[in-house]
Amino acid sequence: MRNIFLAACGLAAAACGTDAVRITPLQGFPCDEEGIAKGVSACYAGILDGELVMAGGCNFPGLPPRLGGAKKYYDGIYAARRGDDTLVWRRIGDLPLPAAYGVSVTTPEGIVCIGGNNAEGQIDCVFRIRMQGGEAVLDPLPQLPAGIDNFTGAFAGRRIFIAGGAYAGKASRKALFLDLDDLDKGWQSLPDFPGPRRTQPVSALFEKDGEYTFYLWGGFAGATDDDPVTLSVDGLKYETATGRWTPVAGPKDADGVEISLGGGAAAVLGGDKVVATGGVDKDIFYNALIQLPEGYFEHDPSWYRFGRNILVYDTKADRWTVAATTPETARAGAVLVGDGRTFANICGELMPGVRSPQVTLLEF
Repeated sequence: MRNIFLAACGLAAAACGTDAVRITPLQGFPCDEEGIAKGVSACYAGILDGELVMAGGCNFPGLPPRLGGAKKYYDGIYAARRGDDTLVWRRIGDLPLPAAYGVSVTTPEGIVCIGGNNAEGQIDCVFRIRMQGGEAVLDPLPQLPAGIDNFTGAFAGRRIFIAGGAYAGKASRKALFLDLDDLDKGWQSLPDFPGPRRTQPVSALFEKDGEYTFYLWGGFAGATDDDPVTLSVDGLKYETATGRWTPVAGPKDADGVEISLGGGAAAVLGGDKVVATGGVDKDIFYNALIQLPEGYFEHDPSWYRFGRNILVYDTKADRWTVAATTPETARAGAVLVGDGRTFANICGELMPGVRSPQVTLLEF
């Protein structure tokens, strides 16, 4: 079996110590379920036995939303072997229900899939996907205290941290963690993060000597009776050593302009950095949250200005840099998974309602 990242590892090792990145669009996408070949957003994904695994997700396979098209959710679990610049997919199982907009993290025991939603509503179930005999096996884990979707999460050490999203149907400031070595305690509460509520933020988690640092960036929330529309471009971190949330630098482009990572994706790069891709344009999306303009869904994809920068955050320097600028990762709702140096940027929206089946390899 060929490791999905095997061909990339030598190149990545040669680039160690730099933020240079090689960008390779890969061919091939699942087609077992009717409509999925058009690509999905907000799927679950991770690495199992050296293979790239994705599951679920959603799209508009028929009419676009502006014409009344219905969103479809998928339940297939797929694994891919890599052949040069091609992914060869096979279906290895099924989720317990069609779902998207949850969180997935790769752990030593398998890919943990958390929450999400589908056409029936929010989901509170949590399960782990592992591989046995080339097929997916699902193990239940402690369920969430409520249905949560459009949130963020990350794994390090032996814990999973999650934050934000719509909690029991309402945009939240909540943060929780699950200790994989003490599952009987279930999901435990962290202090709410300060500032605006955040749906679709991004995050990263680091562990050292049993203490954890959880980073959170971006996100947005619609208006409620109590709160106005918000779109966050700042960052926060929570440290278990202090039990407090404190500010960290928010992402900026090469010209120093603040960037929204709402709807983007992030993962740990090396031992002390974070890579982030995609996200909505802060000005266009903020104005749309306040009042959706006529014809909003009818523009060319470039009009929405989804994030084209591949960004790197240095946790020691508290500083963001731009590693590359490319249309290949200008997505909202993509998922980023990898081995710390090489990552697969999976699908996402090209524009509201239009998904992409593209998987792009990023080699640092």
